[in-house]
Amino acid sequence: MKSVAECETAFTEQPENTEYCQKVCRDLGNVLQGMGRFDEAVVWHSFALDNEPNLVDVYAQIGRLYAQEANWEKAVVVFNHALKLKPDAVHLYSNLAQIYGQMGQRLAEIECWYQALESDPEMVNANGYYKLGKAFEQFGKMDRALMCLQRACDRSDELFDAHYDLGEIWLRQGNLELAKARFQKILEQDPQQAKAHYKMGNIAFRQRQYDTAIEQFRQTIKVAPEFPWAYRDLVKTFLHLRKWDEAISTCHAIINLVEEFPWVYIQLGDALREKGRINDAVTNFKKACKLRGWKECRDRDYYFTKDTFSYRLAIWQPIFKPIMQQKSLKIIELGSYQGMSACWFLDTVLTHDSAQLVCIDSQFESDFTGNLNSTGAQEKVTLLTGTVAQHLPNLELNSFDVANLQDKRKSVDAAFENADAVWKLLKVGGLAIFNDYGWLNSQAPELNPKEGIDRFLTSIKDRWELVTRSPQSFQFIIKKIA
Repeated sequence: MKSVAECETAFTEQPENTEYCQKVCRDLGNVLQGMGRFDEAVVWHSFALDNEPNLVDVYAQIGRLYAQEANWEKAVVVFNHALKLKPDAVHLYSNLAQIYGQMGQRLAEIECWYQALESDPEMVNANGYYKLGKAFEQFGKMDRALMCLQRACDRSDELFDAHYDLGEIWLRQGNLELAKARFQKILEQDPQQAKAHYKMGNIAFRQRQYDTAIEQFRQTIKVAPEFPWAYRDLVKTFLHLRKWDEAISTCHAIINLVEEFPWVYIQLGDALREKGRINDAVTNFKKACKLRGWKECRDRDYYFTKDTFSYRLAIWQPIFKPIMQQKSLKIIELGSYQGMSACWFLDTVLTHDSAQLVCIDSQFESDFTGNLNSTGAQEKVTLLTGTVAQHLPNLELNSFDVANLQDKRKSVDAAFENADAVWKLLKVGGLAIFNDYGWLNSQAPELNPKEGIDRFLTSIKDRWELVTRSPQSFQFIIKKIA
């Protein structure tokens, strides 16, 4: 509508020209009247009769007309003009939020709603604050998210979702006391909230209050007998306290009464190993691997006395599926331990006759050779003793499809050195798997692989892209793109 643009120009560029501004208001009112939009026409005719119309109201009316025409960019400009004149106008922020919503600019939309609520905190109820807080959390705007979730909690003791989410954020930020207060508030309202008991158990464990942790995990199980993570963390607590018999009996109870989870067999294997029952531990680790989709581990009778690998399979399997059985596939592995990852590669990925696996380790464990022989594919494997930097001159650059980095050396410098070396060996399109990204040793702060990896990634900026990251399992997988 041409008359809308003329009106915007008049009030933006010539607001002191009263006669001209009144004329464009009158013209716009006539156009709207001719269109049968009488209520809007009355507004503009009233502006035409006013020697000093309220510019905020004028801009707001112009913005609404632009919005009705779906001229969103113009509407945004005009409402922002109005906000410069009246920064605390709730209705302006509300209109602007709706316009950004129409434009698909979600972050700008929720920011406008937030500004509106800053001027009128009672504009929405607890649920409205909760939804806004969740939206900010999705965009990583944690200060805004915390503010909105706190207001939601202040307005309702029974909106448990808000209390849970606020508690979760405090947990992630390491503020255990504030997190505990949220979960306690939930239990005051409903003592049967299993998740709240479970979270209280987690906090108690992190605060080294192990008896309280055990009590809370047991309470979780009492309230919700099929809550699997309570059993897992109860066993984890027993293992931490070296209460092997309690751990073993609890694992058997889970298997018999709840479900055969892979992690149960791993925890059972850990406890049995510490009791000296090595063969029983090995059997349980095989069961865990089979449940996670690696049946060859059991069929080929591998001998693993620890399982620090199979938890990765849920992440790895979909990533490796497109290249399984690929011709001439080459993988390099730094750190092989008892050979769990190497055996999995040979069983599921490196199945073509032309596939190759290069393993580099400072010293290969005795069980590694036996497990490698059990694969029936040991002819595909080259073993190199030492570090990747030492062997770099004898390895073909830009030739490997995958690099699996799990070196026993965890220092910052070693992490950087390994990443730098394997990057030279990877093809463009190849994958680098960092298995210790975020792992820390509180007793030895110099052991921090993430710091070394981050330093290397900074040095190759724009030459890689993230494939996946899993902080809980310390997985960080990237693709070489240049």
